[in-house]
Formats: sequence, C-alpha cells, structure tokens
Amino acid sequence: MNKLFLRLIGSFNPLLQRSGVDTYQLHEILKLKLLIDNRRPVNLFAHTKRATKKAPTGKTASSWGTYLVVGLMGLFMSFTLFAFKLPLVPQTIYFSIFMIMLAITMITDFTTVLLDVRDQYIILPRPVNDRTLTVSRILHIGIYVSKLALAQGAAGIVLVGFADSWAAVPLFLVQMIEATFLSILLVNIVYLILLKTVSPRKFKDIISYFQIGFSILIFAVYYLLPRLINMAQIENFDLLQHPWAYALPPIWIAALNEVLIHPGRSNIITSLLAIAGVLAPVAGLWFVAKVLAPGFNRKLAVVATSDASAAPTTTVVQEKPRFNLVNRIANLIAPDPVENAGFRITWKLAARIREFKIKVYPAFAYVPIYFVYFAFNSKGSNLSDKYEGLQHSGKYILLIYLSTFVISSILQNISYTEKFKASWVYYALPITHPGKILSGMYKAVSTLYYLPYCIVLGIVSIVIWGPAVINDVILATFMGLIYGLLTALFLMKGLPFSKPVLVKQSGGRFVTSMLIAGFIGIVGLGHYLLSRWELLIWILIIPAMGIYWLMLHYYKKQNWEGIEMEEL
Repeated sequence: MNKLFLRLIGSFNPLLQRSGVDTYQLHEILKLKLLIDNRRPVNLFAHTKRATKKAPTGKTASSWGTYLVVGLMGLFMSFTLFAFKLPLVPQTIYFSIFMIMLAITMITDFTTVLLDVRDQYIILPRPVNDRTLTVSRILHIGIYVSKLALAQGAAGIVLVGFADSWAAVPLFLVQMIEATFLSILLVNIVYLILLKTVSPRKFKDIISYFQIGFSILIFAVYYLLPRLINMAQIENFDLLQHPWAYALPPIWIAALNEVLIHPGRSNIITSLLAIAGVLAPVAGLWFVAKVLAPGFNRKLAVVATSDASAAPTTTVVQEKPRFNLVNRIANLIAPDPVENAGFRITWKLAARIREFKIKVYPAFAYVPIYFVYFAFNSKGSNLSDKYEGLQHSGKYILLIYLSTFVISSILQNISYTEKFKASWVYYALPITHPGKILSGMYKAVSTLYYLPYCIVLGIVSIVIWGPAVINDVILATFMGLIYGLLTALFLMKGLPFSKPVLVKQSGGRFVTSMLIAGFIGIVGLGHYLLSRWELLIWILIIPAMGIYWLMLHYYKKQNWEGIEMEEL
C-alpha cells in the first residue's frame, strides 16, 4: 500500500518540481517516514500491552485494530446515503462526516508529526530546502490519513451502488480521494497560517484549545443533534436554494456525482461546484508549497524553544509582596509542609501542561452533553415540553453524579507527562511518606477542578429545580470525592506528573474499575430513592463527610513500597 501511494505521488512530480520541491529527496524522506510509521503504535491503542507487538508483515498489532474500528464507523456513516432523496443532500452529509472524522484523526494523531522539530536536526543539515521538508510532512500525513480514509470509506464504496447506481462506485472512490486531500490541506493551511501570524506561545495555546473545542463540538453533535432536531424537517432541504452552502467543500465533492452520474438534473451551479472540488486540492498544494512553506522550519524552531526561552532575561526588580490566592488556599487546606508542596506542584503543573489540559478539559463538557442526552429522552413533541418534564423529575441527581466522570478523567491523567524525567526530585528529597504528596495532589485536584465544577452544576440545578436540591448537591459532591479517593487508592498511585505516557495501562485493572464504577452507580441509585426525605439527606451528609476524612487520612499514609509496586 505504501508503494502504491509513493507511485501516486510520483505522478505529480512535474507540479512539485515547479513549486521548488526536490522530488528525489521527497521520495526518500517519505519512504523512511512510512517505515517508521509501521513501527509506531497508534494513539487509539498506544497504551495496550499488544500495541508494540509486530505482525509478520512488520506492522504493529494496533494498526489492524485501528482500521477495524474506523471501518465500522464508516459502515454507520454510509447509511446516510439512503436517508435523503433530494439531489446533493445525502453525499454532502456523508462527506461532511467523512472529512470531520479525518480532521479529528489529524488533530489528535498527527499534530505532533506536523510540528515535530527533529527533522530539523536530522534532515535540514543536509542540502534539503524548506519546501521539500514541509511538503514531505504534509504528504506523510496524507498517506497515513488516506489509508484510514480507505478503511472508513470501504462500506460507502459498496453501498453507494445500492443507494445511487453502480456507475457511481468508481466515481465515489475519486470523491473519497478528493475529500481526503481537502481535509489534509484545510487543517494544514490553518496551522501554517497560524505559525506565520501569531507568536509561538499563542500558537501552542490556540492549537491546544482548538483541539479541545473541536473534540467537544464533535462529541456534542454526535450525541445531541439527533435529540434536538426533527429529521423529518430536513428531508426536503434543498441545498442549492441556499447560497451559503456553495462555500462548503463537501458540496463540491457531491456536485461531481450530479454532473457525471445525473447530468439531467445538474445545472451551471453544480458544474462550477464540481470544478471547484477538482481544482481545490491542486491549488491548495501549490499554495502551501509556494506561499506558506518558506520559513516554516525557522518558525517551527522558535515554537519548539518558546517554552525554554519564555523566562525573561531583564534585570530583576524587587517588588512588594503581593496577595497570592494559591498560596493562601494551599496553606489553609494543606498545612503539612510535604502535603503543601504536593498541592502547589500539582496546582501549577496542571494549569500549565498543555497535554494534560487537552486530555482533561473535554470531560467538563462531556458531563452536560451526557446529561442532555439522557434527560431529553422524555416524551414531548418539542423542546419546551421536554424541559417542562425535566423540571418535574429527579434527574438533577444524575447531573451531579455524572460529575464523577471529571474527577476520574483527571486522576487517570494526573501522573503522566512527556517530561517525566523531572520527577527525580520526589525521590531525591528526604520524604518518608509520599502519601502526603498524593494527599496534596488530591486536594489540589479537588479544589482546582472538581469542587468549582460541582458548584457550577449546583447553581444550574438550583435554577432549574429550586433551592430544595441544595442538600442533594452537597451529599452527591461528597460521594463524588469518596469515589475519587477510591479511584486514587486502588487504581492510580503515581506521584503527580512522574510517569511516561507510554506506560499508561488502560486495561490492567478492569475488574477493579468496574467495581468502583458500580459502587458509585449503586450509591447514586440509593440517593435517588431516598431524595424524597429531605431531612434524611441532610443527616447523611455528616457520615459522608466523616468517611471522606477517614479515607483521606488513610491515603496520606501511603508508603514508597506501595508506589513502587504500582509502577511495576
């Protein structure tokens, strides 16, 4: 498959040479990068024990699992080809989902590849120009994503014959290639423009928050769109009647089918849209190579060293002591010196490490999305009826208990970082009870993330259901803290940001994680059944606080042997 893609790229050599790309060097660089890809576990399965085992062909076992999962997703996507009868609509929706899924893959898996500076130290000392190296990055991503695109579109290639006509099958393959190149170019053009227009630090922040926001958007659309819209209202939606739709790349791709397979119902607009879809990938590749690529690697080097050079070099000016909220909170909540240090280092690193924020921040949005998904299952013809039914239900308890998903997500990622080597300081200091560091870590996580989030959810609950739910919110919050301590005690004993990411194991303690999840589910169900007795809920808050204090006291007594066994 890699050889096939290399030959396909070779057919564009004249165009690449005119853009200033050395095609011989490009071919050799791509061949080596693809060989490395076959030895790299994919992010989807990177933390499993079989991820690094190789098949007889040289591919890691995770590659085949990835293609299987993507193929199943493509099968579900292809059913949209049967859902609508109007021209352009079914294929426009299909290729919209198709391109979004590819964009997610690039953002999650290949942002680090695009922004990898190691090529500068290995390749650029040789006589290789900026354009050749930049185009090699984009084509490298393109080949990888194209293989995923084939797996994702395999079901569509077959089912389009039933949904449209068998003459559309070979054209559908061309449309898939067109959609893949457009997805790659659009994502990379955005990245390259940002590199040229914003500062290195802002670039990193923008990319991080773009990744977070995009993953939340896709998750929300997937779960909420079918619940909040009436599909019958869009069955007769005519795209050609809305000029804003002409700017959407998926409609360009769908227009090619109308022009070549159904020429009787096409017009000048669909013909122009089809031409735009064919020319856009070629024009985009020329634009990247000719306009954006020059100076890309120089800018990339600045981005790579921005964190290291972020410290100011100006003379030190003595300032008056300022009020520091973090220090005041740390001294109040964690008076022990070792615990205080664990609190502060967790608080500061969690707020600064981008990789941690990318993995954790989406969980804050997943909770209300899940809640709306479950809560709006009530009967009703419109949103007002569903909202009225929600106000007369006890689903506010579900909302608070869903917040345990946030603390679970934080604890699963709080010990892992790519810069784990700095954790030697934990072992160099004369600390006899590392449980104090863990206790400070847990208090920081609770204070920085979980408690403020529960307060926000509590305010929302009070607005919707009234002040009577205050006791339920308090009890559910303490039960969530107990759930977090159970997770920390039995599943996550690593010191804050002390382990490499690749040692993270997701399936090693499946039974224990299911038992803990089952516990919080049973507690939530019991809370729901007892919620009618207001005084009883107020009384139950007291033992919940006592249990939390006892568990935290026990957690503080963790020794080095327990942590070292956890790492083994």
